[in-house]
Amino acid sequence: MSFQATFSLYWIFLIIPLSFGVAWYFYRGNPWLTTQSKTLQRVLPFLRGCGLFFMMILLLKITLLLRQSEVERPAIITLIDNSASLKRFKDSASIAQRLEAFKRQINQRFGNQYDLYYYSIGNEIKEGGQILLNEEQSNHELAFKHLAEQYLNRNVGAVVFASDGNYNTGDNPCYAAEQLSLTPIITLGVGDTAPKRDQLIGNLYHNDVVFLNDIFPIEVDIEAYKIKNTKAEVRLINNGKILDRKTVNYGQSESSFQQLQFQVAAEKTGFQAYTVSIEYLNGEYSKPNNSKTCYVEVIDTRNSVYFISSAPHPDVSALRAAAETNENYEATFATPQELVKKNKKPDLIVWHGPNLPNDQQALDFIKKNKIPVLFIIPGNVTTSTINGLDLFSLSNQRAALDEVQGSYNNGFTAFELSEDALKAIELYPPLLAKFGNIAPKGNYEAFLFQKIGNTVKKEPLFYFNKRATLNHGLIFGESLWRWRLADYMKNKNHDRFHEIFSKAFTYLMVKREGMGLTVQFDKRFSKNDRISVNANFYNASLEPITTPQISLVLKDQHSKKYVHQFSVLNNGYNLDLGTIPPGKYHWKASTRFQNKEYSKEGDFLVEDISLERSVNAANHGVLKQLARQSGGNYYPFQDYEKALDNLETREDITSIERISTEFWDLVDSWFLLLLITLCFFVEWFLKRYFGAY
Repeated sequence: MSFQATFSLYWIFLIIPLSFGVAWYFYRGNPWLTTQSKTLQRVLPFLRGCGLFFMMILLLKITLLLRQSEVERPAIITLIDNSASLKRFKDSASIAQRLEAFKRQINQRFGNQYDLYYYSIGNEIKEGGQILLNEEQSNHELAFKHLAEQYLNRNVGAVVFASDGNYNTGDNPCYAAEQLSLTPIITLGVGDTAPKRDQLIGNLYHNDVVFLNDIFPIEVDIEAYKIKNTKAEVRLINNGKILDRKTVNYGQSESSFQQLQFQVAAEKTGFQAYTVSIEYLNGEYSKPNNSKTCYVEVIDTRNSVYFISSAPHPDVSALRAAAETNENYEATFATPQELVKKNKKPDLIVWHGPNLPNDQQALDFIKKNKIPVLFIIPGNVTTSTINGLDLFSLSNQRAALDEVQGSYNNGFTAFELSEDALKAIELYPPLLAKFGNIAPKGNYEAFLFQKIGNTVKKEPLFYFNKRATLNHGLIFGESLWRWRLADYMKNKNHDRFHEIFSKAFTYLMVKREGMGLTVQFDKRFSKNDRISVNANFYNASLEPITTPQISLVLKDQHSKKYVHQFSVLNNGYNLDLGTIPPGKYHWKASTRFQNKEYSKEGDFLVEDISLERSVNAANHGVLKQLARQSGGNYYPFQDYEKALDNLETREDITSIERISTEFWDLVDSWFLLLLITLCFFVEWFLKRYFGAY
């Protein structure tokens, strides 16, 4: 502890005699005090002197500096690849036990020196480092991103990463690992890097959605290792029927990469499974990777989405790009006048910057044909436009712009977003909105609230309204293109932005014929996805109610039925189906209300994405690069004892002393004020008690 003062602390040596001198002068020759006991004659001047002394101390403006020291031990993070590909090597029978032994060694050798943390990585990162070796995807980039965020500004001594180096989801982990600055990565290579005699079906390239009676291509990557001077037949199969055959020829090369293309006719609607299979040759290392199945949805109609604006705008381009990622959508740009002139009746209109009364004819056309609309209201919206739309009121408005961010409404039930999309919303830059307090008219559900600084307001930034006359969504602000750009700057893709608006478009296009049941059910999942379904029921006033009980019957491709019951969630319903086996499914949701039956049905697909089956050899090159760029070391897994020895001898793994300084002004001290009050109060009390007036 140390002291600082506005004036020199030597003043204390003057304050002490001055305080008690003034107290003595006040009581000297006091006739009443001379009649009291010697003790009281000493105590009263002393109390007065102490009170004056503490008051004068405050005038010096003394600040106390409190320093606290805390020693942070180094953290050793052990990251274990939990993917199924680790079991595809010659030592696979014992690899799980050896990984467990490796974890025990770390505990025994470093448990008393360092803080130890364990993680496993497959499709997602999990704490604890449980070794199952059953993950069907490897996303090493995600692991290092998570560690960089979780241990920001922490004393991370080293990361120990045991893996075969193969990743099939996400980007190269070396880029994400750079965020763990000044942290050495010790890599342990599992498996054999020498390719085995094998041939496999690599990637299948195809459209997710095609139209009935179209001819579409399926392109096939075929890889082969140590297969020479022979040929193999490749078959394309649909519903047990061989649609086409092709032959691949192998020459003298140790490895071979070939591409084939099948032309396929879309003859039946719905999800169609196409299996590409290559014949098994004697001596192949693995047979399961000789075939792969892809699913193509065949449709006979496509949803039309019109983007209308009086002039080109980057927001329109950004939203149109989001729509074009869905092959079910046909995106078209037009002005409001062209929409009316061509008499087009799309499934959805995205209208940027309506301008009334100039665009009144377009608004009347939309209302007449009951076309759902997503409005984007720019910052320069006029009062006549607000009055003409009659969708919301705006109070306390000024001729100024507000920078408004979005904050997700946790009570929103219309559709669900991924965790990545929800996190992205909180980080997106603000939109430019007209200054004022917006109040939507009618029954609406807020998707995003307005957020200014750290304050979340009750007014919506993005909402959906279920009016019978005009089913619409509304965004109160512009510069949505900045959201898409921010998404790319952070993630090198636009996936989160596209997910948000693709689901918003789909929700608005759900046909609402008065009261009844609506269900939001995606059409495509992977076998690792948790499947969640949302539903709503609307009464005659188009208000969401939760009185009816809604059931869902699920039927798999073998006609086996599963019955589930929706749970009430806020103003809607939700059903969590969890993860279910791969295959094609048919669903039917039904309920009964006021003696009338309501139902919705559809199909969806759960794909078997078994990327780990195509692994033929370990990729230790990635592990060596991780170690080299971080100042760590690479070791074959069987030499993990050497890696642990290296951890013990590294001089850059050391404890860090963190010193925190706290400033405490005596003038703000309640304790000192209490002492002053106590001194004068006790003095006053004693004088009154012993009869002084």
